[in-house]
Amino acid sequence: MKRGIVFSLLLFLFMAHTADAGKLLPQAKKGAVKTSLGSALAVSPKLRGDRKALNVYFNNLQNTQSVSYTLYYATNGQQEGAGGTISSSNNSATRELLFGTCSKNVCRYHTNITDMKLEITYTTTSGKKFLKRYRVKI
Repeated sequence: MKRGIVFSLLLFLFMAHTADAGKLLPQAKKGAVKTSLGSALAVSPKLRGDRKALNVYFNNLQNTQSVSYTLYYATNGQQEGAGGTISSSNNSATRELLFGTCSKNVCRYHTNITDMKLEITYTTTSGKKFLKRYRVKI
């Protein structure tokens, strides 16, 4: 089943004319890639229009016990990141992961971002654990 999901994702990326055949997030103009992880969780990561944040949409949360996410990237040679967990009783949730920091409604965005990766870890209600990794191209 995992091979079928990977094949479908690669086929979709090829048809969408992405420059790389890996698991790359689409450019903002391409829309979101919806990926079903196992049979429980659906994830749609998408760069925000100004490319200063990553919006991650989660669906089918009712089939999970726990979900965590971590975004890693390098900026000017320093490792940065953002992460958290979802403990929602709703069917869906959205998280906006900024490439920078905000304090008192003033945001400072990181520049020269490289090597960005998103990791999603979740446990289904049956107890199976899954890890999904994405490379994010900015």
